[in-house]
Amino acid sequence: MMNNIPINVTDNSIVERTTPVLRLLNENLERYLLLSIYVYIISIIGVEVFRRFLLDNASLWGEETARFMFIYLTWIGASWGVHKRLHIRIDILHQYISERATGFLYILGDLVMLAFVVVAVQWTIPQLQTLLEFGAVTSALRVNKIFFQMAIPIGMGLMTVRILQALYRDVQDVRAGRAVYKGEQLFA
Repeated sequence: MMNNIPINVTDNSIVERTTPVLRLLNENLERYLLLSIYVYIISIIGVEVFRRFLLDNASLWGEETARFMFIYLTWIGASWGVHKRLHIRIDILHQYISERATGFLYILGDLVMLAFVVVAVQWTIPQLQTLLEFGAVTSALRVNKIFFQMAIPIGMGLMTVRILQALYRDVQDVRAGRAVYKGEQLFA
């Protein structure tokens, strides 16, 4: 009989042997980044609304940095979704198949996501090289756009780490005959 107790995301030997700081970062890195970026975006938008409607003087850089930070928010959020298995999926099939088959489906899903990351990075690299070569700058800040376009490879790099962690965990669970980590349920 398989163990139906959900395991914690960090219940693998590699993470358990690390320092408490690394375990904390492993569990919460994206969360801290997302919170920081979100607070920045909300603060800048709040200041810009105040400046525009009460002082009748808005800055160009505020709106531009908030917009570009939203890109980072999106890609880092995608990594968080992979880490916590919060991405969209169809779970009804899992009711009709064994835990082992469910584990293999999750492993297949991990491999498909890994392939997506590889393709996305391959498409992004030439764009980054073009930005670096020609020195395209933002309209208000006048800084190279590569700083903001790096959100995609950074997010994909974080996703790669999270996918590899999930793949390792899923393979270990299938080998041990345990139920795979199915993520947190957003809606009941």
